[in-house]
Amino acid sequence: RAAVYNHYVAARAKGRVPGFDWTDRLAHWAIRIPLAGIMLTYGVQKFPDIFVAPGSYGVPAFLFILAAIAELLGPVALAIGGVIETWKPKQGWLRLSGDALTRAGGFAGVSAALGVIAFFYWGAVSISDPQVLMLGLAAFLLLRGNR
Repeated sequence: RAAVYNHYVAARAKGRVPGFDWTDRLAHWAIRIPLAGIMLTYGVQKFPDIFVAPGSYGVPAFLFILAAIAELLGPVALAIGGVIETWKPKQGWLRLSGDALTRAGGFAGVSAALGVIAFFYWGAVSISDPQVLMLGLAAFLLLRGNR
């Protein structure tokens, strides 16, 4: 009984609900996986006609190719950064590289989402659009990185 009370007191001191400490190592995947899936889906769709499609969309070819590359490399960076975050290595340089990869993947997502919103949805974007969701998830990971 005293151990349960001590656990409750420790959780209360941290400002957390007791019993959920086990989620600390895994919770970040709930954001990484959907964001990486959305980015990868949009990136793969761009590649079959990467040199033809920019003209049909009215987007400069350089930006279209850059967005396609960002949408393919961003999920890779998010996945590797997530593995390092889950693993929580002791080496400072490895933890720093995981944080940098997470922020790079977030930056790729923010860039791609802002590009789509600016070129295709500006003035008609609503809070329920998938691009806004992608922007929010990517911005969170860009600003937060790995803990």
